Amino acid sequence: MMQHAMDPWAFARPPPPGFGFSCARQPVADLSLPVDDVPARVLPPPPGFSRPCSKVLPPPPCEIPVPPKLPKRAAPPPVSTAVSENEKPSSTKRRRVCSDYEDDIDANLRRTERSPEERPRPDYLKTVQQDWVSPSDRARMIEWMDEFVREHDLVDGTLHHAVAYVDRFLSVRAMRKHTDHELRLLGAVAIFVSAKYEDGQRTLAKLDPDKISWYVGGSATREEVLDVERRMVLALGYQLGGPTAHTFVSRFTKHAHGEEELKIQRMAHRLTDESLRNYACLGYLPSVVASSAIFLASSARDVAAWSTDMQELTGYDATNLAECLHAMRPVAHL
Repeated sequence: MMQHAMDPWAFARPPPPGFGFSCARQPVADLSLPVDDVPARVLPPPPGFSRPCSKVLPPPPCEIPVPPKLPKRAAPPPVSTAVSENEKPSSTKRRRVCSDYEDDIDANLRRTERSPEERPRPDYLKTVQQDWVSPSDRARMIEWMDEFVREHDLVDGTLHHAVAYVDRFLSVRAMRKHTDHELRLLGAVAIFVSAKYEDGQRTLAKLDPDKISWYVGGSATREEVLDVERRMVLALGYQLGGPTAHTFVSRFTKHAHGEEELKIQRMAHRLTDESLRNYACLGYLPSVVASSAIFLASSARDVAAWSTDMQELTGYDATNLAECLHAMRPVAHL
C-alpha cells in the first residue's frame, strides 16, 4: 500500500509558556476605535493599571530591533573633592552622584522632553477642542486637581505628571461634553494614573475608582472611571514617565546646600506648580520652565540670578529664557 508523505507540521502544537512565540504575525483584535485613535505601538499596561478591553499582542521577536552595542567608556580620571573653606562648591566641583551616568541621564531626559509623544500641542484648546474649553476652564480644573493632590497627601511630582496627561490627552481627543463635571472626571482620573505610576501600591491604599467617583460628585460610576482610565492610557501609549518641570527643578537643584539655596529650591518648585495653570507655558520645554523658575526664585531672594555654573548645568543663558520668564512673571510674586 502506498503511504503518503506526512506533513511534519500537521500536528505541530503551540510552544509552551515561557518558550516565546512564532515570528508569524498574530491577528490583532479590533479595538473598535478610529484608526487615528490607536497609537503606533501599544505597550502592555504597567502593574496596577486596568487593561484595555481588547487584547493587543506584542510584536513577534523577529520585528524587535536590536540596539547597537555602545563602546566602552574609558575610566574617568580621579577628581579631587577637596574644597577650601572660603570657596563655594560649583556644579563642576561638587561631588556628583552616579557620575559615570550623569551625562547619559541628562541626554536621555533632554531627548525625551522633545519627543512628540511626550509633548502636548501648545494650541490644542483651539485646534482640537475648538475653543469649547477655554484657558480659564483649564486653569480652574488644574486648581481643583491641586486641591485633590494636597487633600490626599500624594507624592511630589504627581500633579505635574497628571496635568501632562490631561494636556496630552486633550491634544488628541476632543471632549464629548464640555462641562466642569467632565473636566473634573478627566483630571481626577489623570491624578489616579499619575499617583499609581509615582507611588504604586501605596496609592491604591488611598485611592480606588469608587473614591474617584465620589470625589468628582458621585454622578460618575466606577465603570465610567475605569473607562476613562483605559482611554487615557491608550491615548498616551502607556508612556507615563516623561520628565516634567518638577523633574528638572529637582535635578538642577539636587546639590543645593545651605538655608538660602534650599529656600530657592522650594520657591522654584512653587513657581513651577503655579506655571501649570498658565496655558502659555505649554509652548516651552519643561527644562526651560524649570530653569526660568530657578532664575525668578534666585532674583526674588536677591541672589545672582544666573551664574556660570547654572548656565552650564541647565544649558540655557538668560537670553534663552527671556520669553518664558516674561510668561511666568505674573506668578513670580511668590
